[in-house]
Amino acid sequence: MSAKQPTKPYIAPPSVGHEIGVMFGFIAFMLLCMVAYGFAWNHGNRISQRKEAERIDALRASGLLREKGVGGEAEAEKVERV
Repeated sequence: MSAKQPTKPYIAPPSVGHEIGVMFGFIAFMLLCMVAYGFAWNHGNRISQRKEAERIDALRASGLLREKGVGGEAEAEKVERV
């Protein structure tokens, strides 16, 4: 039988701190990119909503859209017939 050899305490390699720093740095960068993308997305939505409102106003001004809603007068006639 062999005698048990004394175990040495675990000593982490010196690169562990750097690896953890890179990991948390990546997570922070990812969160920053998500926030920036959210602002860009909202800005794009605002522009799109403004263009859509201008388009609807132009349709109303030209007489092609008379009521709020999809069908205009034709839709109102269908409701009255039923």
